[in-house]
Amino acid sequence: MNRYRPAPHIIRRRRIALLVVLALLTWGIWSGVSAILGLFSGGGKQTPTISACAPGVVSVTAVAGDGEKHQDAFPNGVKPYIWFTLVNNGKVACKFNAAPATQFFRIKTGEQVIWTSEQCDRAGLKDNDEIVLKPGVPKDSPRGQWFRVYSSGGGCGEGQAPAFVGTYTLQAEVNKVLSSNIESFDLQ
Repeated sequence: MNRYRPAPHIIRRRRIALLVVLALLTWGIWSGVSAILGLFSGGGKQTPTISACAPGVVSVTAVAGDGEKHQDAFPNGVKPYIWFTLVNNGKVACKFNAAPATQFFRIKTGEQVIWTSEQCDRAGLKDNDEIVLKPGVPKDSPRGQWFRVYSSGGGCGEGQAPAFVGTYTLQAEVNKVLSSNIESFDLQ
């Protein structure tokens, strides 16, 4: 009986071909299992990237009130709360930097600036805090109290010279966007 034995180079080629077929088969099985698992885990869904708000898309509204709602007048001794509301007037959600270091309030009587948050102690305020603004959904800032005082190089809180009875206006600025309104209120 004569057994045919292939040449060594043919055996090598057959082994390489067998390894290639096994590698392709393993890759195919792995890809199929990964695809099936991705369907069940939701891993196939891509979350959209949210980009920065385009200039002019975000509006700022200044508010003076009792901490809950707008108020036109404040009796003697009652300290107004001040805050702002942001609105994305675009069609898609976007990111807006509303960090405390980018927020400013100014209170005037006529053209005279009575109080500005620029004269408050601003050391350590966070300067980058991007928030996502959904289209048309208002987002309020935290409320802060105005102590019915003038601000000065010495600060802006209690202990400063008291403001007088009269009509005042409030304007807010967030990330270089001025409030679209000038809020008016009376101190009694």
